[in-house]
Amino acid sequence: MGGTVPSPREALRRLFGFEDFRPGQAEAVRAALSNRDALVVMPTGSGKSLCYQLPALMRDDLTLVVSPLVSLMHDQVSALSAVAPGRVAVVNAQRGWDANNGAIAHVRSGEVRLLHVSPERFGSPAFARALADVAVGLFVVDEAHCVSQWGHDFRPDYFTLGRAAARVGAGAVLALTATATPRVAEDIVRRLALRDPVRVTTGFDRPNLSFAVIDCPGAGDLERRLTAALSEPGALPAIVYAGTRERSEQLSQSLTRALGEEVIAYHAGMGRDRRAAAQERFMGGDAPVIVATNAFGMGIDKADVRTVCHASVPGSLEAYYQEAGRAGRDGGPARCLLFAQPRDKGLHVFFIHQSRLPAEAFERVGERLQSRMTGLPLTQLRLDLDIPAAVSDADGWYNVRLSDLLGLTSEAGGADEDSFRDVIGHLARAGVLAPAPASPDRAVGQITGGWDGRAAAACLESAREAERVRWSQYRAVWRYVEGRECRRRALLSYFGDPSAGALAGPAPGVPPGGCCDICESGPAHAVAGGLPALAPV
Repeated sequence: MGGTVPSPREALRRLFGFEDFRPGQAEAVRAALSNRDALVVMPTGSGKSLCYQLPALMRDDLTLVVSPLVSLMHDQVSALSAVAPGRVAVVNAQRGWDANNGAIAHVRSGEVRLLHVSPERFGSPAFARALADVAVGLFVVDEAHCVSQWGHDFRPDYFTLGRAAARVGAGAVLALTATATPRVAEDIVRRLALRDPVRVTTGFDRPNLSFAVIDCPGAGDLERRLTAALSEPGALPAIVYAGTRERSEQLSQSLTRALGEEVIAYHAGMGRDRRAAAQERFMGGDAPVIVATNAFGMGIDKADVRTVCHASVPGSLEAYYQEAGRAGRDGGPARCLLFAQPRDKGLHVFFIHQSRLPAEAFERVGERLQSRMTGLPLTQLRLDLDIPAAVSDADGWYNVRLSDLLGLTSEAGGADEDSFRDVIGHLARAGVLAPAPASPDRAVGQITGGWDGRAAAACLESAREAERVRWSQYRAVWRYVEGRECRRRALLSYFGDPSAGALAGPAPGVPPGGCCDICESGPAHAVAGGLPALAPV
């Protein structure tokens, strides 16, 4: 590694215009510049991205950044291009062949220092060939909680990223996330094979955010109280999270009528163009309120969101805090409001029972994948199946359409991508298979072990452990909803933040009346649906 900038702080001033680092950033940057693996856990809005962006621009080799969502990549590339024109690029399936080829050409010429890619890109032989003689310094895994089956957004293709980093010869691996319990953090370290990592955890507190749980016992209470919250001065822009696609459409229509201005919906069932238009209108300020499923949010960097509402109780505190963290990224006061209905609790129990996997599911999926293994020559497999170029023996590889496997994971035969994703994770933990990067509509990987009594027992134990985790998440989120202790302290305790034990009231830096509904007026206020004050912006 070389460079002309004598110190990270000077580079920070010159490239980004900041006088000093935020907490934790300097330590993470030092690790990246010293080729040390690192796990960086920082709350949303605390500047995680700078932890790899600055060292990437200071180094003279390539930094690869793996992101789970295309929108996340494009937002980050667009923002960084203003700081370092021509030195950052993106390669993904939504861009045309010419655009991707042009980006790779700039990487190979040494002009691009930071390349954003999706996980499945590491299954492409052409991509592997393009990087074969490129010096890769940093391998960054953004939203690293996706690698953990015990996290709230598990993705099997993240399982392969540790091996991908080794294949490209990365000097160091940086894993970043905003929401990781101690257990998830350990899983990230193990799954990504981090070597004696530097651990940077700045704490989870966001002093500018206030929290409230709004009890909605009656059928019409939710929409009335949601409308009242969004009608208050200073409450907009706002994000409203709905539990389902249908509910997001319903709420957007009813809130449009109640607020007297258009409220737009966003969910994965919408066409790509409609989603992009909705996001653009919200980000640009044309639409001050968006009602969305959890398809909206990861990596969304609208700094001035004043209110984040949850119209139903999320399945875990990890998911809740990740989404609530979209509020107040500009440092100004903002509110995180959770609207709880009695039916939410029963739905959580129902979905946990529905997610229970029958013992036969693992064998059915394993047998189907084994039946789809191919005996084609390795050269043909690499062309047809996107098997990584480093593979020396093609035996045992499968490449199956996801639609051919759905229905194998439930006794009722229902098509459930989440259940299939869970099964793949359990089979991988049992050593039966190793998933490989693939496009969203396919399952690609290698059978690495036979199906026998040991494998069956390992899969069942992994599935039982997953169910125990779900019940633990269920108990935690409902302790938060129904509890009468400071909301901030409850959240910090859940994530293992040591500052939680020292809190005897609002945290340092929290304005008077700006902590939570409990600290504002006591338990009676919370039950009545009162809201903490929102300071003028």
